Amino acid sequence: MAPRLSGDRKQFLSQGFLLGRRTEHQAALEPPGALGDLGAHVIDLARYLVGEISSVSASMRTFMDGREVDDAFEAVVDFESRALGTIEATRFAAGRKNAFSWEINGTKGSLAFDLERLNELHHSDGTKGFRTILVSEADHPFWEWWWPHGHMIGWEHSFVHEIHHLLTAIAGDGDVAPHGATFEDGYRAAEVCDAIVRSSESGRREDVLFRGA
Repeated sequence: MAPRLSGDRKQFLSQGFLLGRRTEHQAALEPPGALGDLGAHVIDLARYLVGEISSVSASMRTFMDGREVDDAFEAVVDFESRALGTIEATRFAAGRKNAFSWEINGTKGSLAFDLERLNELHHSDGTKGFRTILVSEADHPFWEWWWPHGHMIGWEHSFVHEIHHLLTAIAGDGDVAPHGATFEDGYRAAEVCDAIVRSSESGRREDVLFRGA
């Protein structure tokens, strides 16, 4: 059997609204709710790692009285590759600080990652069980700009990587894609968000529709 992806699970869990910590910036941006604020990141990453999403079956909920946007959503998604995935996000996950996590399963093994443990990647070679890879070796992407192996980097360093990638593309007249998001990627993630809203409202599976496709 040829190697292929079979499953994908991604989630973005935060406790932000349970703490009542909302900045003026966050208030000015509402709506969106959990889908537009957190879910869009999950969808964009799912497209990058697994491929285009073709249809969704979703449910959205609002827990806080008086709010007009969603506080949580769950979605089962079909990928064009025929992989099956789940995507979820909420800002009411007590104890979760910034749990943007994902796991991808294939016929040859699995990969898993959690943003709260930024420097670790979990890999299973076939059915041997997961091992933790510390992504701080000199031959790992971007690490040539930082410290000796075993010395961790943080959230701010990831933005340095983004800027480096963008400036390198500009200087070399290259393309930001596929490792950097484009306006097209943003548009396609928005269409998946819209399909999730439609599915929650209709109670049916909804196809993801791209204009001009």
